[in-house]
Amino acid sequence: MINRLLPVITETDRQLPYYLIDAGFNWNQEHVISKNGYYFQWIQSIQGEGELVVNGKTYLVKEGCAMLLYKGIPHEYYAISSSWIVNWVVFDGQQVKEFLNNIAGIDTSVMLYLARPDVFLNKFQSMADIGHSESTLTGIKYSSIIYCLLTDIVQYASINNNNDTYNQYFKLKPIFDYIEQNYAKVLTLEELADVIGVTPPHLCTSFKKATNLRPFQYINSIRIKKSKELLLENPQLQIKEVAYLAGFEDPTYFCSVFKKHEKINPSQFRRLHF
Repeated sequence: MINRLLPVITETDRQLPYYLIDAGFNWNQEHVISKNGYYFQWIQSIQGEGELVVNGKTYLVKEGCAMLLYKGIPHEYYAISSSWIVNWVVFDGQQVKEFLNNIAGIDTSVMLYLARPDVFLNKFQSMADIGHSESTLTGIKYSSIIYCLLTDIVQYASINNNNDTYNQYFKLKPIFDYIEQNYAKVLTLEELADVIGVTPPHLCTSFKKATNLRPFQYINSIRIKKSKELLLENPQLQIKEVAYLAGFEDPTYFCSVFKKHEKINPSQFRRLHF
């Protein structure tokens, strides 16, 4: 995935209800002091911990949390671990403030707990995909992603950490990490259950509650994400090679799953971005 996305913003883009200004991926966050505030920002903690100072309060921002920074409100944030890896997006638009006030019930900068961090990370993957492409109407596509991110805040973010889904998600965190590290090999339900010491039926129930997906649906989503990176970063690879490297034993099945996820096949996806 690209590390920085800095789109050209046209006057037409500025008339959109939501538009993208800047974005960073797997960013080693530096110390930031903004005395006058900035645009609206979403900064999601991926690894490590930091602190946010805003409105006279200090918040611990750990993995599975995010900062929603309001436009024009002074703030400061910095790492408190050896490194603090985040994904961030800067955005604005005519309807952002109205949406946050009236739909999300948020009228200032806040630190939020995320019940489904993966949902938000998928938005960054979508932004990166658009950034790789040379297609037209990128401003409209980015606008759509920002809107989806805001609606995800309503559904999956909370100012409190007593959310059952949030707690369940982080009980399963060792499994998510295991899948991320071993997606390219054959994985079994028993193997995954052993990671956290539960039975396969218990794992399936907990997994569905936390992610609304069955374990192998989630595994396929990770494999498809990895395959997209391979398709874009290694244009010399054949489709069947991408399939094997992403953990699919059958290239035909890979193409079927890819089309189900992306609405186009792997070859079309690659052509779209080159």
